[in-house]
Amino acid sequence: MECASHRVPFATWRLRVFRQLLTTSHQPHVTRRSISSSPRHEAPADKADTETNIPPSKRLPQSPLVTNMRTGPEKQRKKLPTKADLNPLSKNPWAVALASPPRMCTLTGARLPRDILGEWGLVKKPDTELNYMLPVGLLKDSLARQPTPAQTEAADAAKHEELGDDESAMKPARNDKMGRQLFLRMLDSLPFLRIVSPIFARNAGKKAAVTKMVPFRWKHPHGPITSREEKSIVWMEGMPEYVLKYMRRDVAKKLEATRQKWHLGAGDGVWSVLDIQEFSDAAIVDALGRLGSIERAECGAALILRPGGANGGDMNEERSSPEEVIHPQTQSKIPVFDLSALLGESDLETLRQTQAPHYQHRALFFRPEDASSIKTMVSLWKLKQFLLEDPKLKV
Repeated sequence: MECASHRVPFATWRLRVFRQLLTTSHQPHVTRRSISSSPRHEAPADKADTETNIPPSKRLPQSPLVTNMRTGPEKQRKKLPTKADLNPLSKNPWAVALASPPRMCTLTGARLPRDILGEWGLVKKPDTELNYMLPVGLLKDSLARQPTPAQTEAADAAKHEELGDDESAMKPARNDKMGRQLFLRMLDSLPFLRIVSPIFARNAGKKAAVTKMVPFRWKHPHGPITSREEKSIVWMEGMPEYVLKYMRRDVAKKLEATRQKWHLGAGDGVWSVLDIQEFSDAAIVDALGRLGSIERAECGAALILRPGGANGGDMNEERSSPEEVIHPQTQSKIPVFDLSALLGESDLETLRQTQAPHYQHRALFFRPEDASSIKTMVSLWKLKQFLLEDPKLKV
């Protein structure tokens, strides 16, 4: 501000200026504008008023990172399965086996589903200090029983074979601190057993070579196995044949338990008769089509029984059967289990002696319904895979 007139005293002019400043700071500023009916004159005035009210911090140019801020990518989370989703899978043997917790194979180091691996552990041979490494998963029924004195005497009197007939008196190695049985998990594979059996059967110094597969947490002083017990661990010769023998027994036992629980022709779809005249792919598919609609048919399998062993020249000559067939209704592959080859004639004859109608037919369609029948299906599959790798092995 300047003094407009030199004749006004400076003190008067200063007082006048202070009053003007104080008046404008406490009272709203009134802008005068000419009255006009045109909106073009109103718009610039409103814009000017708006710009004067914007703080200076917002008048500065801002970074595109602030003006065009983007949120982070949304994580695609899987929806939790509902009960309707789990019900069909809980009765699918292949889904149940593959969904079991992964475990490491002691021989190969591969991590596989638990239901595919076999359980192995130390079993003490009666009347000796030897501890055999055996497939305890196949001997659970024998190892779980506590033998009575009469059973022990009968086992001692019947000791004519190697270890197999003494299973009623076997005692598995246990971890008393944990209160459970010690066992390893290994892939039941015939090639691996044939490779490692000669190696594990040899002695490596004062200990057998099989002690190398014993985990460090089992050994003294950290584990329950003492140094003396570690030196007594041995590997039985003929282990592939031994495993096959008890795998067949286990499958036959599970088949009989499933047969007793689920009856043939009950309408539940567990057991159905396949009317076939030959064991060919086309004959099995045609018989499956004549069964009609069966719930969850893709979870089942065809069982070839070949009753009687010799039912005419053509049936006796044609011993081969397909490994799998396509179900005509679901268009999915289902396995074919030839029980005459998988179980052997002796185990199959044991099933026939029950006089059950299941084992009097040439072929059956089997579809699991509960947990025990699912284990039967998985055991059949494991036995077939064990023999597929060496079909010449027939014990």
